[in-house]
Amino acid sequence: MTDKMYPNDELRTDKNKYSVQSRLFGHRIKPQQTRYEYLVEFLQVAIAKKRIMDVTGENEITDYFPVSKDIENHAIEYMPVSNMGLKRFIFFNNSRLDTKSDIDKKAYQLCLETIGSSLDKDNSIESEKYIIYILQNILYGFSIENAGRSWFNKNLLPICPEVIFPESLATKKDRSNVKLYSEEVDSSFSFNSYTYMARGGEVYYLHLLHAVNNGGLKYKERLEKQIRKMLDSMPEISEISRFIQNEWQKGLDVSDSNTPVVKKKCGAIPVEYGYRDEYTLSEVTTFMDNHIQPMEKINLFSCGIVLQIFRLMTTTAAKGSNTAGSAWVMDVCDKNKKEYAEVKKLSSRCFLMNEECIIKYIDMGIEYHCTKPQDREKIPKIREDAEKDTTKVIRKLGKSMGIIIPLSGANMRFTLSEDVIKFLVMSLIPAGSKVTFDRFLDLIYEHFEIVVSPEHYERAVSENKAVYQKNVTFLQTNKIDFAQKLKNCGLLRDLSNATAIVENPYEREEYEN
Repeated sequence: MTDKMYPNDELRTDKNKYSVQSRLFGHRIKPQQTRYEYLVEFLQVAIAKKRIMDVTGENEITDYFPVSKDIENHAIEYMPVSNMGLKRFIFFNNSRLDTKSDIDKKAYQLCLETIGSSLDKDNSIESEKYIIYILQNILYGFSIENAGRSWFNKNLLPICPEVIFPESLATKKDRSNVKLYSEEVDSSFSFNSYTYMARGGEVYYLHLLHAVNNGGLKYKERLEKQIRKMLDSMPEISEISRFIQNEWQKGLDVSDSNTPVVKKKCGAIPVEYGYRDEYTLSEVTTFMDNHIQPMEKINLFSCGIVLQIFRLMTTTAAKGSNTAGSAWVMDVCDKNKKEYAEVKKLSSRCFLMNEECIIKYIDMGIEYHCTKPQDREKIPKIREDAEKDTTKVIRKLGKSMGIIIPLSGANMRFTLSEDVIKFLVMSLIPAGSKVTFDRFLDLIYEHFEIVVSPEHYERAVSENKAVYQKNVTFLQTNKIDFAQKLKNCGLLRDLSNATAIVENPYEREEYEN
């Protein structure tokens, strides 16, 4: 265990700066964040202009993943575009009443009037209202599930760059003295609060940035093109969004150049995450190369990010604590099979070992970082908070993704949902390619320590990734049932009685030079 993080600027050496869990697993991962918000926040950091802090003569950087030796020891600052007028237009009418301040009610009406006056319509009020209603509903249809939030704290799926909003917070008191026709209408929000966009996307971004800067340069251009391609897949939505934001700014009489810049600073991640750099870059670029419907790509990518973060956390904890508990024994056995009870029992035991190795690593981190007398008094609370931001996050997100069952009750264990199966195939097998079923089992074990078969359980035991159990022949049924799940997804074909292939049926994306 070390104090070194990435980036490792002088602020990171202050042991009071971050919580124990932030130092062990990255700053920061919180249970409030949904898997879609991980993706939104990651893309927000990637596409924003950036600068390397405290480096003289450094201009704003437009690269998604800048390459520089300076990043190693200096924090990254990024400047996302807030587009509060667009955000207000989409969400104001569909949010909590108690946080709608008078100034924002006036601003919303001004927004509607400004946009309405610029529409190509038949000069009737009814036509104007109808067009605005249609535009709002088109955009709101891409809303992430965030019922009960204020309008300024809602988000859309990342269907285009314009709707990737940073988190913003405000109270009626904060907004009470704001005047209409001033830049404060859109600027007097707190853009550096982390409630729902809790920095998990920053953690993932820094992991990829570290990977690109430490041997992964060959992936940089490809990855940047892939992200641009994904965000440009709905140009009509981009055009509508730009129109609304531009008209709002005209009505407010505030130009882009006068709009205050939002500035946010990335946190840091443990350097131990570097062990997975090559794997993650390979997986994400292989996945992004698949030419699939944009909404499906967004959905699967959000699953993939969470899966990769889970793997980072679990393996780092197992390595750091020297605990044989990092393998994920997946229960994919048909409940009607006699072997099901044994598969369930082993999978539950391994899930428990996963959590135990994380908790053991947390306890080691507390011993290492909490050395002052005042810290020792707070250990029960520190430990409780650390578990909430690690094992509880895995449980919450895992259940929402369908990879942890049951939703309530005892015997929690990992399984493989259809979305995760698709991500695994599309991230490990290049578009249009195929491998044998046995080779695919090798790949999911090597990349994610996923165990389905008896052969891979024995391998995990030999590599100190699972606790020894003498007889696991029942996992052969688990393996057969996993093959059937792949077949049901249209991803596996039997060539003969002895051979089956797992095939990625999608075409490869084409990119402009």
